[in-house]
Amino acid sequence: MEDKLITLATDHYTAAEVLKARLESAGIKCFLRNVHLIQGAGSEGVKVLIHEDDLQMALRLMNEWKVEQEKMEMKNPREVRRILVPVDFSDYSKNACRYALNLAKKLKADIKILHVYYAPIVDLVPITDAYSIQVDMDINLREMESNARKGLLQFVSEIRKEAAGKGMGDVRIGYSLREGITEDEIAKMAEDYKPGIIVLGTKGKGEKQSDIIGSVVYRVLDRTRVPVLAIPEQSAYDASKEVKNVAYATEFDDSDYVAIRRLLSILSEFEVKLHCIHMSKTPAKDMNEARMDTLKKYFAKVHRGIEVECHLLESDDTIKELESFVEKKGIDLFSMVNRKRSLLARLFNPDITRKLIYQSTTPLLIFRA
Repeated sequence: MEDKLITLATDHYTAAEVLKARLESAGIKCFLRNVHLIQGAGSEGVKVLIHEDDLQMALRLMNEWKVEQEKMEMKNPREVRRILVPVDFSDYSKNACRYALNLAKKLKADIKILHVYYAPIVDLVPITDAYSIQVDMDINLREMESNARKGLLQFVSEIRKEAAGKGMGDVRIGYSLREGITEDEIAKMAEDYKPGIIVLGTKGKGEKQSDIIGSVVYRVLDRTRVPVLAIPEQSAYDASKEVKNVAYATEFDDSDYVAIRRLLSILSEFEVKLHCIHMSKTPAKDMNEARMDTLKKYFAKVHRGIEVECHLLESDDTIKELESFVEKKGIDLFSMVNRKRSLLARLFNPDITRKLIYQSTTPLLIFRA
């Protein structure tokens, strides 16, 4: 009797192919499901299937790879030499580009502006009209690509002109046009381009706050380990204002150490004061003070001389307390780790990251756990 096939993982197409190749090199046969020849991956993600008898070995290997990757990231955090900026030509996208330009100027990094357009595929057509409809579809698809390319070239030209006018003409600005599902194509570009950070506006054309799954920003966080700088629509870029106060929210777990190294790498050219905060609903003062002291020492070890101020906050209304803290301390950038949760958990108990993406007026630098 043939072994039963089970789903080991569900991810975007590129990640699924990488996992399949790694497992097969270790002798575990894999199969992909939901692969679309044109789109590259279904909206629900590509499933990686294996034989049930191989499950324990596959899980052990995946855990070993994860540990190795985290150890490597802790020793060698990525320097920001490339910045990816997905755009939809909205004002929010332009605002995100302005933040990216300032960051690129400070870090001597390159910028890649990415635009993703979606071309719907029609599967059901009457046989008698198939030829005429196919011709019309081909014309429409070419027109969509042409319009998207024109829009991208005009957008890039405006950003380059603005950069030159603000003394940032030496920042190299490239661009790329892709067709597909926005968050999937951003993840694929991140895999190919290998940016140190992705800069995104938190609201774009046609996007609604009531979207049940979340914004493009939130979905991108699910598909890549690259840090995401989310620029809220209410956060207008001010060239005269330097980043001086940065908050880092900790949950006191191992993911903090990788995130802290990456945060300090991104802020390496800025003179900032760091506010390390922990938010809780129940008091555990002695234990939390000890944990915070350990983190403070780690900040000093990674970046000697940086000023770090620690805060233990207690409130039943997390968002309100964080907003009050940001206003009181004049926080210019709020950073945190996004810890992966199940879809049901997100729908019925949205996490802090998602709430902040929708409600914050301060730029958010989000790391993937």
